[in-house]
Amino acid sequence: MKKAKLGATRVLIFILGLFLFAYPFTSSWGEEVYRIGAIFAVTGPAAWLGDPEKKAVELMAEKINAQGGLLGKKLKVVVYDTHGDPQVAVLKARELLTRDKVMAILGPSRTPTSAAVMKALQLDREKNRFNVPMVSCAAGRILTQPVKPWVFTTPQTNALAAQKIMKYLVSKGIKKVGVIYVSNEFGEDGYQNLRIFASQEGITIVGVETYGGKDRDMTAQLTKLAAKGPQAIINWSVGPSSVIVTKNFKQLGLGAKGVLLVMSHGQGNLKYVELCGQDAEGVLLPSGKILVAQDLPETDPQRKVLFSFKEAYEKTYHEPVSHFAGHAYDALMLVARAIVKGRVKPGDGRGLRDALEHYCKGFVGIDGIFNYTPEDHNGLSVEDLVMLRVEKGRFILVH
Repeated sequence: MKKAKLGATRVLIFILGLFLFAYPFTSSWGEEVYRIGAIFAVTGPAAWLGDPEKKAVELMAEKINAQGGLLGKKLKVVVYDTHGDPQVAVLKARELLTRDKVMAILGPSRTPTSAAVMKALQLDREKNRFNVPMVSCAAGRILTQPVKPWVFTTPQTNALAAQKIMKYLVSKGIKKVGVIYVSNEFGEDGYQNLRIFASQEGITIVGVETYGGKDRDMTAQLTKLAAKGPQAIINWSVGPSSVIVTKNFKQLGLGAKGVLLVMSHGQGNLKYVELCGQDAEGVLLPSGKILVAQDLPETDPQRKVLFSFKEAYEKTYHEPVSHFAGHAYDALMLVARAIVKGRVKPGDGRGLRDALEHYCKGFVGIDGIFNYTPEDHNGLSVEDLVMLRVEKGRFILVH
């Protein structure tokens, strides 16, 4: 009799275990929760992207839960570090889906890692195994052009940044530019867009040079470009390589000869200025508005949101906010809006994907005013960018 009871107990425990495994969207105390995954380059060469992204997501998740969660249910965000490595990013994404059972992935931080995850999980196909959307914090247009069914992005795309740069340069009478870029998906995408918009604006690209992501000197490439007489040199990269280009540019005295140095929007962080020191003075770049929120007119529709986030972030982390933190803020808050507006249930990744397409029109975020549609998974315009110049160790708005 005791053996029979023991056997029945074991069967009951086994069945209960199956039941709990079948419902992975509950917390340890039995409440349903919204489980969102995030993969950022928190450490490694791209840490100045991923570290503020992680901090922004954790900050906003805490605020959402303090205000009652989403539709009365708690939000749980699981964050993993990709180290900026595509292979690690794919492994962590699979872990989020198979072990943590998340209904969305925020990130990765970079275009190469985002592209790797997109391809590995088949997020560019209507039918795939996981049915979970990814809201990337990378700017490569290849992620959303053409539209990928399960991929959304928050930063202004390389196309928008390239367009903003060319419009600014032509307004200043610049007709000849040189281009140097890192030889990866981000750099190549940036260069291709620069070609398109240079042609549209009547600007000639007089020379093009590339470098590897781990190269430590770009003097030779810059010297070749300078020999072709550009009025400006545009660098398309992010992270330490952009610092090296800036320092090499200064060492060659090109600024003193009247050549402008223009960076991609990948340098929208005061960390870049700090690492470059005096060598960053005069550098131009397109950026979202978060870095110059104090210079915006009272009538700007983003001003209130920008100041609220900036104040909360800097008070919490005691460091200047960056537009990379803004990318992650937007990713989480767009997902939160879609869940609430679309009445999406915990675990319903497909429902969330559909809600992102239909319930995020007019969302006022950090990177701009978003208008996701089934035909546009970035939802921003060139008007969501401003041009900045480094002056006395800070970014200032230029016109």
